Amino acid sequence: MNNRAVKAAQEAFWNAKMLHIGTESYMAAIIYIITQLSDDKKPLKDISVATGVAEETIIDSYRRLYPFVSRIIPKWYSKEEDLKNLRCPRSRAKTEAGIYRSF
Repeated sequence: MNNRAVKAAQEAFWNAKMLHIGTESYMAAIIYIITQLSDDKKPLKDISVATGVAEETIIDSYRRLYPFVSRIIPKWYSKEEDLKNLRCPRSRAKTEAGIYRSF
């Protein structure tokens, strides 16, 4: 993540804390959202490895954060249009390997 993305993630963490959202899984989901809004998109697996939070936990947290994303992500970092273009997390679907995936 570049410096601008890191600063946005820090501000988003603060905004989430003000909404009483503050667990590690939500922070990992915020990092994932920030990277999806940046030019340097990171795969979910990379966020999971870097944060130590399971992919499915990040997906579940992202699903819960999604309705509040416009209040959490700093306005200077992304436009409303960018937020609308984020993929809306869908209900989980079980893959052939027995893993639940949302994306």
